Amino acid sequence: MKRNLIFAISALIIGIIAALSVLFYEYFYPQLYVIDDTGEHVNVATSSYNETFPVTKNTIFQIEHYYPDEGRTLTEEIAEFPQLLGCDKTGVIRYLESYMKHLSPDEQLEGLKSFELLSYHGNVIRLRKTYQKQILNGYFAKSYNGTIVILNGDEKTVYEYTQIPINLLPEALQDEVIEGYYLEDERELYNFLENYSS
Repeated sequence: MKRNLIFAISALIIGIIAALSVLFYEYFYPQLYVIDDTGEHVNVATSSYNETFPVTKNTIFQIEHYYPDEGRTLTEEIAEFPQLLGCDKTGVIRYLESYMKHLSPDEQLEGLKSFELLSYHGNVIRLRKTYQKQILNGYFAKSYNGTIVILNGDEKTVYEYTQIPINLLPEALQDEVIEGYYLEDERELYNFLENYSS
């Protein structure tokens, strides 16, 4: 009986010491640990596979496209990112900063506001592009049930319902109206309505 009690107490003490050792190690050597997707601390020093940098052809990139206004996030995985080959963490951050300074017209129009490094672990680098749609002061002509509706710059509030059928517009303009044809001010709006309402 005494022997079993001593054995149980010894096992409990050894367990407590082991748990305290892990916590002690994580506290004093936090750079060796990362938090994975499940919220667990993972020791990245235990495997060479976890060495994310420098970026190699085997590095996997996950890019989140985050739309806070709409409350949605789309994620894509990219197997290759040639511009980042050989980069360390600083090089990746520098590239992202440069990318934001030289945005393509399409991404400017889409409202790309930031491109940032979220995490790097297990040879996977997670990046996030955040989009915030720019609210314009003008108007948008859009197609709704075969007729043209004029929306305010927020593309949500209806300014005017027209009786103009979309098929009266030139073909190239029909495609633009389907996407959302931007009219910069009241003068442009008036000219548009005047040209196509008769």
